[in-house]
Amino acid sequence: MILTAILLSACAYVSFGRKVSDDEVRLRSGVRAYYDEVVLAFASANHESLTMLFDTAITKPMTREKISAWGKDFFAKNGSAKFKVEHLEYERLGYENAVVLLTYRVETKSGKGNFGGTERDYLTKRGRRWVVTAWEIVGTPKAAP
Repeated sequence: MILTAILLSACAYVSFGRKVSDDEVRLRSGVRAYYDEVVLAFASANHESLTMLFDTAITKPMTREKISAWGKDFFAKNGSAKFKVEHLEYERLGYENAVVLLTYRVETKSGKGNFGGTERDYLTKRGRRWVVTAWEIVGTPKAAP
């Protein structure tokens, strides 16, 4: 009886959707590694590391210089923070480009700088690294709990 309950509960974690190819698994892993770098940039309160994750030609919704200034100001006010990916959905995934729907939250030590939301990120591969070339807010941004 206990074994049956365990097996049935494990089914909640099995996906019966389409088969994912090895190439797609590698591509997803590469894009996910980009978000791991975002986590590290926030954890180290390093605005330069954060800025490097965006394409040099980014303009939407802000330029790379504005991203750098925002990061510098954010980390000066809040110090390091936790960037948490709550949900990641791949809308398009290719060898050179990806479109990702990201739900995230950022938690500061004091709680005063907390924020979160859902955004659509447009990523492009530059050499071996993914960078965001544009993003747009989906829905209404919110303060993290």
